[in-house]
Amino acid sequence: MRADLLQSIRQPDWNGRVLILKPSSMGDIVHALPVLAALRRARPKVHISWMVRTELAGLFECVAGADELILFDRRTMGRWWTAAGVRETAAFLRRLRQGRYDLVLDLQGLLRSGLFGWLSGCRVRLGLQEAREGARLFYTHTAPMPESAHIFDAYDVLLKMLGMSIEPLEFGLRISDRARQDADVLLKAEGLADNRFAVLAAGSAHGRKCWPAERFARVAACLHREAGLAAVLIGSAGERPLAERIQQAAGVPAAVLAGRTSISQLAALLERAAIVIGNDTGPTHLAAALNVPTVMMFGPTNPARLFPRGRLCAVAAVNPWGRGRAIDNPQPEYRIENVPVEQVLQAVQSLLKR
Repeated sequence: MRADLLQSIRQPDWNGRVLILKPSSMGDIVHALPVLAALRRARPKVHISWMVRTELAGLFECVAGADELILFDRRTMGRWWTAAGVRETAAFLRRLRQGRYDLVLDLQGLLRSGLFGWLSGCRVRLGLQEAREGARLFYTHTAPMPESAHIFDAYDVLLKMLGMSIEPLEFGLRISDRARQDADVLLKAEGLADNRFAVLAAGSAHGRKCWPAERFARVAACLHREAGLAAVLIGSAGERPLAERIQQAAGVPAAVLAGRTSISQLAALLERAAIVIGNDTGPTHLAAALNVPTVMMFGPTNPARLFPRGRLCAVAAVNPWGRGRAIDNPQPEYRIENVPVEQVLQAVQSLLKR
């Protein structure tokens, strides 16, 4: 029966209801956007819902293709023993059931997302073979691992099970005039409205992904000295002290906008940049998806899995293409502190010339 259902989804005129499970993080959602674009391209009439963490929903103000967002309030639902947690969880599960989905794509690949797909009541639930924490127990179909380590190729295998392809690779990003106007106001207040600038994304939710602050300061100073670019330091409100420390150490014009932008305003700001330099983190991946020249520093995370393929991007890392399939490699040689300033500056110069 499930084979028949999957075969019907493969038909070009299929117009059912799809739920994509990819609630976080920003970078991981950006990597999954080509799946949304491929679905919309191949099946224009389907209804597509995307489950996303509440604090990341603003990203979809910049994304075409989703008909509906299913907000996942992880903070409240995580306190499941409280009255608020019980109410939020019950309402969330009720909304999943009411969606009456014909197809669930679990792109998160964790126990929680697999369980949510099953609890939705959908009879066709697809996920990746590399899913963790027992998530595959809740799938009706599993996409085998591709020969390549890249996440796009894993998604392509999944899409081919549905009679679709991830190619041509599209992200469906669009930036509103309002977001651009808001970004212009911020830049004007910093004296940068008419200037070319570089964006530095020095923070990350994971300390092991953070290139040292003093090296970002050296890059900012070099960009100003050799290319006449001011630096714009972005990030969350919690990363503002880090941005201010880099600003002070650089000793050149630098604006701190960490904690001062919405996600859509951040996208508009990235769009304006001459170049973006940052860690393997959400804003840097968003910049690459916008095809802004981007230099991305990788530490333990495998660049061969996550580098922005097909974009104007350069990777700075130790042995980036020789780490096999592992998502992370804890060996000391791959620590991000081992990525030298000279390698980053060389990548910057190469992209600016292009």
